[in-house]
Amino acid sequence: MRGPVRRSELVLLVFLAVVFAVSSTVVVGSVVHIERAGLAVDGLEDGAVLAAAAVQDVSVTAGDPKTLDRVEVLVDDSAVATHRDGNRLTLRGFAPSEGDHTLLVRVRNATPLLLDAKVEHAFTVTRCG
Repeated sequence: MRGPVRRSELVLLVFLAVVFAVSSTVVVGSVVHIERAGLAVDGLEDGAVLAAAAVQDVSVTAGDPKTLDRVEVLVDDSAVATHRDGNRLTLRGFAPSEGDHTLLVRVRNATPLLLDAKVEHAFTVTRCG
């Protein structure tokens, strides 16, 4: 039969319980944030090959249109200007160079430690011909 629980064992159990509780909160909170953002990129699939002019047809939508006010759009880690057109954002005056690029659309989570909602697509721009 086992003796009484030692203080060090009790401290360890409490510590592990706190770590588990915090981890669960971070994961659940991040998933809820990402689902609520509902970000989608229209007109561009991951791995797409397109002409530079076709990029003007790319737009961003969100599950809640109010979220669009907080959306950041980056291409190759540089911010791209957007224009609000009803319930979507369009890329304003963006003309990518020929070659490989990465589009990142994200909504930062206001709560520390929680993940941002984001959509990322790699794409290649070719010359019109």
